[in-house]
Amino acid sequence: MDTRTTRSPGDLVVTVAFVAMLLVPGVLALAGYARFDTAFIGSREARRPFVAPPPTSGALATGGWERDAEREIADAFPLRTQLIESYDHAKYDWLHDVGSSLVMRGRDGWLFLAADEFDELTGRFHPSDAELARVADHYAARSTWCARHRIRYVFLLAPNKSTVYPDELPPGITPVSPTPADRLYAMLAARHVASVDVRARLRDLARANPQTERGMLYSYGDTHWNDAGAYAAYRMLVQALGSSGIRDTIRPETIDAHVVIAGGDLLRLAGVSANVGNRWLRYDFPRRARDIAPPDPPPGDQAYATFVPTASERDDSALPSVVVFGDSFTEQLHRFLAESFRRSLFLRVPQPTDPQFDERVLLADKPTVVIDEMVERNLVYSVRL
Repeated sequence: MDTRTTRSPGDLVVTVAFVAMLLVPGVLALAGYARFDTAFIGSREARRPFVAPPPTSGALATGGWERDAEREIADAFPLRTQLIESYDHAKYDWLHDVGSSLVMRGRDGWLFLAADEFDELTGRFHPSDAELARVADHYAARSTWCARHRIRYVFLLAPNKSTVYPDELPPGITPVSPTPADRLYAMLAARHVASVDVRARLRDLARANPQTERGMLYSYGDTHWNDAGAYAAYRMLVQALGSSGIRDTIRPETIDAHVVIAGGDLLRLAGVSANVGNRWLRYDFPRRARDIAPPDPPPGDQAYATFVPTASERDDSALPSVVVFGDSFTEQLHRFLAESFRRSLFLRVPQPTDPQFDERVLLADKPTVVIDEMVERNLVYSVRL
């Protein structure tokens, strides 16, 4: 009886591919092609390439130098980027999952940020009342300073995508209540800090237009609100600041809503942005504001260098002026707010650990209004700082 196993052509293909995956990177490394893909590691893995420190006597004795060397070799491994991207795409397309611990795949193809946002959702991040009170005291101090200098101050918390679309979260994840944001807003109210809470309004709008692309306020593959979400927040800010002379100058009937294909930060973190596009809802409207060069930093103001400044103005002396401190969520807000102020200065904070407020800029610019924006997930950093 012949017990020999018959090999199919597919077996040969798999064997050759496996051997090639083992041998080709090694040959490339010996040929001098081992190097860090710094851009990929920074954008996809949110870190820097590991460079092994010089071995010490302790590391030699404990074997720590071996672990360090392995980490550096792994980061410089030839074809590392291509292999990781191939794995990420296969997992995303075939298994409907993501290969990154930084991203969660929810229902209906929605992606959500994990990490700090997951800790907020599940209650792992549960700041004490004293910790949140310190955060509220910071905003109260800013509000008091602005009032002393005859500047109208308002605080805005940009909601996490999971706050607006909780029904699209992965099965088994139920947001805790009250959230840290709920508690912070209550503390701000107790300190008489003017605040705009857009969360309920955005949730209502999202539920009114479920799964309709032109009714979406956030996109599938990004953490930020799109133009529809930013426009809803803009209108609530205009309503709150009406007594300061601000007007709603962008009427709904003047808006041309259309979808554009662009990148998405969650798709990038999931490792699939090269082949999967993000569908952004874009609002175009008649623009009267024009971009101008931002002002020079005030003398001796070292904090100004940490901001990313942009500025706009329009020819209407009856309108007030504004300075906006905020994170990346203000990038969508900018186009709308600029239409309702004669002069707008936006100071974007690149990192949550950077300075968030600059009194010297306000003394130099003398705005009518200050809008202080922070995304909900950055509460984690505010409490720690």
